Amino acid sequence: MNNHDIDWGVDKRTTWFIVGSQIMMMVWSFGSSLAKAGPTSAAIITYLCFISIILYGLFVKNRLILLLLAFGFAAGVLELFADHYSISTINALIYPGNEPMIYTSPLYMPFAWANVFVQLGYYSLLLTRKKGLLFASIAMAILGGMYIPFYENFAKDAEWWWYENVSMFWNAPYYIIICEALISLALPLCTYMIEQKKSYLLAIGLGVLEGLWIWGSAIIAYFLAP
Repeated sequence: MNNHDIDWGVDKRTTWFIVGSQIMMMVWSFGSSLAKAGPTSAAIITYLCFISIILYGLFVKNRLILLLLAFGFAAGVLELFADHYSISTINALIYPGNEPMIYTSPLYMPFAWANVFVQLGYYSLLLTRKKGLLFASIAMAILGGMYIPFYENFAKDAEWWWYENVSMFWNAPYYIIICEALISLALPLCTYMIEQKKSYLLAIGLGVLEGLWIWGSAIIAYFLAP
């Protein structure tokens, strides 16, 4: 099927919303890093962004955004296993601990991953629409790997989380950079399937697989760059 014949569910208003939400998160993260704001600030911006995505999807009746949110939240719940691997198996990831927790991660973490997957998933669809699935997959892998060092640096300075006992670039472990690239590599295919079928059941199922892929990617990445 020709890319131009597909109902992608993307539009200029939604693109600006996604860009705006990402800018808001980055500005908040930067400000929190300067203020050493602690984990409460991470929870605040995470929940605000999550709620804003729900409200946007409902008010403008954008099914795509809500599907991506379902996908991202399912992946975020399964990502807790990847967090546990980094915390307890390889003793690399440190959370302050003075915050509500689920398993071994902050309670906000599945919601944070949902926000990220809505943003990156939407960009994946834009790239797939313009350049095709193969190009989008490679581009997202590169962008995912490049983006993470900045965010990890903000997180450490904000005292949200940090890493020890692993090789690092700036404040981002090499294994996390590789892991993020592998995670992002799978996004265009997942979001393409979600957009084609427009099924919440499929979105959640793919989210579960993506969450397990996060766990697997962390193990592979640490093996390559401990």
